[in-house]
Amino acid sequence: MRFIKISLVGIGQIFLQENGLSGLMICIAMFFSHWTLGVGCLLGSIIGTLTAIKLHYPKEEIKQGLYGFNASLAFMCTMFTFGLNGVSILIFLLGIMNAIIATLVMREFTKRNWVAYTFPFVLTCWIFCWGIAQIGLFGLWQTTPALADHTATLESIKQPFYAWAEVNFGGSLITGILLFIAIAISSPTVAIWGMAATIISSALADYLFDIEPNELANGIYSFSAILVACAFSGKRFRDFVYVIIGITLSIFIQFGVAKTGLAPYTIGFIVAAWLVLWIKSKVDHHKVSAEKFSNLFNP
Repeated sequence: MRFIKISLVGIGQIFLQENGLSGLMICIAMFFSHWTLGVGCLLGSIIGTLTAIKLHYPKEEIKQGLYGFNASLAFMCTMFTFGLNGVSILIFLLGIMNAIIATLVMREFTKRNWVAYTFPFVLTCWIFCWGIAQIGLFGLWQTTPALADHTATLESIKQPFYAWAEVNFGGSLITGILLFIAIAISSPTVAIWGMAATIISSALADYLFDIEPNELANGIYSFSAILVACAFSGKRFRDFVYVIIGITLSIFIQFGVAKTGLAPYTIGFIVAAWLVLWIKSKVDHHKVSAEKFSNLFNP
């Protein structure tokens, strides 16, 4: 039972939430998009956690779910890329392999005290999902469906929830709603920040790059923004600034990577978060505060 709880915490860590109940809700949510995503979500975290235990990774890190979330994302990505039109043993074996590799990459970061975020999943899936799909290795070709048309007025209003679903490759409104609730269970503040991020990111992406409306309506330029909000939300004004900077950077990075033809996945969030962490370290070092700045203008 404890092992399952740790695996669920690992799923919660996709949104940087160390909460097993949130993880359970996330897993349930994915079944409303596609059953393979739900299975992949749970199996990926189980495989990642089991790999960490067998390789004697630090127990506290395992307990925190640090070896579950990248593995979960890697397995879901495999299902999303190859398994939506039918699943074979080969696809499941590839999902298992990707989950293990993502866990091994994650360990290379943690033992150096580097912040990985979801980079292990992205690196793994660039090679073993996107790469394989490009050349049709083993007869595997990408089965990802075209984006649903959500540009009608009533559909576009639902954009924030489609963005939540896109974090985990989902396309269902119910998935998005349940993911939002899952994060609210752990932290209502983070959930609200994440919801605000979906709106801000869509507006910025449209203004900066005139993104095709249906991509915006599907949350393609908002899911990384949600993760930025999860990483840097807080009660201080500087937290607001960090989130806005992170969202803006994530849009530029995702747009640039997408232009190369490479699947962006969450690379916009990852690189933006690394840059914000660097900025944050400089600001904190110089002890810059909104209070000091405000006092310059107050009597």
